[in-house]
Amino acid sequence: MSEPLASPPPGRPRDAALDANILRAAMELLGESGIHAVTMDAVAQRAGAGKASLYRRWKSKDELLADALTLHSPIDVEVDTGTLRGDLVKIYEHYYGIGNHVMQAAVQEMLGNVRQHMAWTEKVAPERLTARRAKVRALVERAVVRGEIAAPDDMDLLLDLVPAMILYRYNTRSQKVTRASIARFVDGLVMPLAQKAARAPQP
Repeated sequence: MSEPLASPPPGRPRDAALDANILRAAMELLGESGIHAVTMDAVAQRAGAGKASLYRRWKSKDELLADALTLHSPIDVEVDTGTLRGDLVKIYEHYYGIGNHVMQAAVQEMLGNVRQHMAWTEKVAPERLTARRAKVRALVERAVVRGEIAAPDDMDLLLDLVPAMILYRYNTRSQKVTRASIARFVDGLVMPLAQKAARAPQP
C-alpha cells in the first residue's frame, strides 16, 4: 500500500517579485514624502497590489519599512579594500545609498526629519544604528591589527565624525550627501585623526 501524499502547506506561496515591488514602493514613498506618507494604502496603490496582499506579508507599515530598509541597505555587507580610507569611504557610500537612487532619496528624507526617523528607529529597529556603528568600528580595529594606524585615543569621536558632518551639513546648508562629500570628510577629518596617534612620539 502506497504512502499517502503529504498535504500542501496552508496558504499561497510568497511571490518574490511582488515582495520586491512592494518594498521598493515603500522606499520610494519614504524618499518622496517621509515616513508619515508610507501607509499600507499608499504602498499598495504604488505597487499595484491589493492591501490584503500587504497584510498577509506584514502586520504593519513599521514591519514593512524595516524589511524595505534591510533589502535596500543591508547592514552585513562585506568591505575590504585593503586600506582604512578605502573601507570607510565604501561603507559610508553603502549606508547613505550612493549608487542606489531609491535608497539615496530615502536617506535624504530621513536626514531632514531626523527626530521622526530616530523615533521610528528606536521603536522598530533599535539595533540598526548600533550594528552600523559596530561595523565601522570593526573596520578601524582591523586597520589597527594590520598596523596601518595605532589604536585611536577616542574611538567614539572617530566613529561620530562622518555621520555628524553629513547630518549637520544637510540640516544647516541643505547639502546632500554624495560620494565626493563622504570622501572629503574621511580624508579631511577621520584619517588625520586616525593617523595622529601613529605619529605621536613614543615615550
